[in-house]
Amino acid sequence: MSLGYTSQIEPALRLRQPLLEDGSIDAVRILNGAADGVPGLVIEKLGPVLIAQLHEQRLAVGEDAARAIAEQLCRRLGATAVYRKWFVRERGGVDPRIAEAHQDPEPWLGQAAAPEHAVREHELQFFVRPYDGFSYGLFLEHRDNRTLVRELSAGRRVLNLFAYTCGFSVAAAAGGAVQVASVDAHKRYLEWGKRNFELNGLDVAPHRFYCSDVFEFYKRARRQKLRYDLVIIDPPTFSRQRKPRRVFVLEEQLEALCAGAIELLERDGLLLLATNDRGISRQRLEQAVQSVAGGRRCDIRERPALPVDFAGDPDYSKTIIAALS
Repeated sequence: MSLGYTSQIEPALRLRQPLLEDGSIDAVRILNGAADGVPGLVIEKLGPVLIAQLHEQRLAVGEDAARAIAEQLCRRLGATAVYRKWFVRERGGVDPRIAEAHQDPEPWLGQAAAPEHAVREHELQFFVRPYDGFSYGLFLEHRDNRTLVRELSAGRRVLNLFAYTCGFSVAAAAGGAVQVASVDAHKRYLEWGKRNFELNGLDVAPHRFYCSDVFEFYKRARRQKLRYDLVIIDPPTFSRQRKPRRVFVLEEQLEALCAGAIELLERDGLLLLATNDRGISRQRLEQAVQSVAGGRRCDIRERPALPVDFAGDPDYSKTIIAALS
């Protein structure tokens, strides 16, 4: 490992020291690729486990150097294991050997971790799975957004689209939402989400979980005259769905996605819209919402910044909160 990349570790740790010393948080992005001077290498701390993401198209160091950086961080942070994720250029056609490696309980470094463990995020907890594929169950860039959703949800009916493991849904319910509807095309993620509710002592009975394509859910919600006070949209950039068979491309369907959500939104309701598509700017998000608001007044209420451990890469993820009267 070159001295140049070794020297990036100390400033990265100093930047994150407040998070690392905060006893209410134990899920932190420790190294953020180019933003921390090591392009293509991302390392995240999930309690006692580190996840090292090696991004094929951007990785500026060799695998041995990446391993040495991970090993040094493992020692410094007192981690028990490091799991490696190879982020290939085309994830849809990933080599079966890489996919299998992402399901392997044997770590890159250290001792094998449990298949699942809980991490803390302020007053909330979430289950993560270190070797459950490319993703492990929680998007850390939305840590502050989940806090914001919790603050906004009291007394509201909340709709969480592309809910994944229901991080936003848990935050909304913990914040006093009267009902939270979570929509995702994958049943196993919704079941994972229900366990996150239970982990936080939240009764799932008042809430709704829909295993559905988002556009199919829009049709159902219109038929049933469902209405919401806060809608959360954090969509993938691209996905292939089986039922119905559909290719989702956010760049092409952003306006339709926003229009369907606004149709279900009560007067004076809020829309949280986020994306990690680097090709879509915050301005484009704002224009998309405003262009489909119809006769409703649309004010951009907030433009939340990324958490400190994602600083230096503002295009990584963008969020807006719009108020529609």
